[in-house]
Amino acid sequence: ATGSSGARELVKEALERYGLSQADAGQYVLCDVVGRFEGTERRWQTEGLRVLSDAEKPLLIQDLWKPREGFSRRLELRRRVEVEELASRDVDTTTAGQSRARALAAAGRGAGSG
Repeated sequence: ATGSSGARELVKEALERYGLSQADAGQYVLCDVVGRFEGTERRWQTEGLRVLSDAEKPLLIQDLWKPREGFSRRLELRRRVEVEELASRDVDTTTAGQSRARALAAAGRGAGSG
C-alpha cells in the first residue's frame, strides 16, 4: 500500500491478507476512524467514523489530516451492512436524516446506486 493506493484497492489487499475472497470486496468498506484509548485497559473508543469512497487515498488522508491532541486516527475494514446499520441508528436532530442519507451514499447505497 502506498499514498496513491485507493480505498477499494486497500480493501482487496486486506481481504487477501486475511485469507478472504477478493470477490467479496463489495461487502466491505474502508472507514476513517477517529478515537482514543481510554481506561486502564486502554480500550479504543470511537469518536467519529467516515466511510471512504473507493477512489479516496486513505494513506494520503492520514498524512494530511491529523486528529486533535489526545485523539488518534486509524483505518478500519468493516462490513458494509454494519456501517448501514450504524447509519440507520444515527439520530441527528440538526439535519433531520441527512446524515443517514450521506452515510448510505458513502457506503454506496444512496439514491441512484442501484
